[in-house]
Amino acid sequence: MPSFFQYILLASILGLVSGCMNTHVANKEQIEFRAQEQAGKSDATPEEAIAQAEKAYEAALVNDLGFYAPSHMEQAKVKLAEAVKISKKIALPEDRLAAISAAFAASKLIADAYENKNTALTQLSKVFDHQKVLLEINADAVHPKLYRKAVNKLEGLIRDIEGGLLAEVKDNEAKVLGYFAYVEVETMKATYLNKAIEKLDEAESIDAEDFAEVSYEKAEEAIDYASDFIENNYRDRENVKRLSHKAYTQAMRAYYIAEESAKIVEIDEEEAEQYILYVESLLQRINEEAGVSDIEAMPLREQSRSLAEAFKAGATSITTSAVESAVVPSQTSVPEAPIQENTPSLYVEFDEEVSEE
Repeated sequence: MPSFFQYILLASILGLVSGCMNTHVANKEQIEFRAQEQAGKSDATPEEAIAQAEKAYEAALVNDLGFYAPSHMEQAKVKLAEAVKISKKIALPEDRLAAISAAFAASKLIADAYENKNTALTQLSKVFDHQKVLLEINADAVHPKLYRKAVNKLEGLIRDIEGGLLAEVKDNEAKVLGYFAYVEVETMKATYLNKAIEKLDEAESIDAEDFAEVSYEKAEEAIDYASDFIENNYRDRENVKRLSHKAYTQAMRAYYIAEESAKIVEIDEEEAEQYILYVESLLQRINEEAGVSDIEAMPLREQSRSLAEAFKAGATSITTSAVESAVVPSQTSVPEAPIQENTPSLYVEFDEEVSEE
C-alpha cells in the first residue's frame, strides 16, 4: 500500500491530469448521421421532435445521467438548443429537416447516456463502492475539497468511458482508487486524530516542550503512531478510534502537566508546602467517599494506593501499615495546616478551584 507521502504525490499528479478531462462522445458522428436519416423519414414536426427530446432530457436528469454520462448530456443539451434555435427561423424545407435532425440527435445521445451509466456502474464498481464508503464517513462534509476532487477524478473515468477510451480507464482506475484511499485516510485523521493534534498544539503554546518534556514527547509519539496506523489500517475503525483517543489522552496529559509545572518551577519553600497541601486536598476529596482512616498521616504515594484499594474492595475504612507505623498515633488526627494570610495568588486559584467544585 502506498505511504502517506506517496498519496500526496499521487494526488498532485492526478490533480494535473484532471485538468485535461475528455469530453468526446464515441460514435458521435454516427449518432448525428442516424438522426438525419430518421428525420428524413419522419412525419413529426420540429415542435414534436423537440418536445420529445426535452421530455427525455428531463427524465435523464432525474436518473442522474448528468453524473453518469456528463458528456452525453452536455452534447444533448447543445443539440436541443440548436433544434430550438433553428425551429424559430424555418424558411426552407432544409431548415425544418435540420431542426428535427438536431432534436433526434439529442434524443439518441440521451438514449446512449443510459447505456453509458450501466457500463460505468459495471466497469467502475470498485470506485463507486469506495465513494459510498467516503459518504458513510462524511468525507464530503469533513474534507469537502478533497472529496470534490475525488468525485472529479471519478467523473474523468466516466467521461473516458463515454469517449470509448476503455484502455485508459483500466490504467487510471487504480490511480483514482489510490486517491480515494488518500481521502479516506485524511477523513479518518480529521475525524479522530485532529483533536489530539490540536491539543498538542495548545500544549506547545504554553511551552510544554520545556515544562513537560517527557509527556510532550510521549504525546508526539502517540500521535505519530496513530497517524501511521491510520495510513496503513484506515479500515480498522475500532483501532483507529482507540489509538486516536489514546493520542488525545497523552496530549491532554502533556498540556496539564505543563500547566502545573509552570506554576511550581520557581516557588519558594512556603509556596511548595501550599502546593503539596493543595494536592493533598484533592486526594482528601476522594477520601470523603473512600473513608480511609488517618489518610493525612501517609505519604502522597501511600494515600493514592490506599484510596485505590478502598474503592477496589468497596471498603469504608482501611488501616494501612503506613498508618500503623506512623509516629503520630492513629487515634490522633493530624492538625490542619494553618491558613496563610499572604498565600500567593497562584494557590488562591487552587483554593478557588477546589471550593467551586
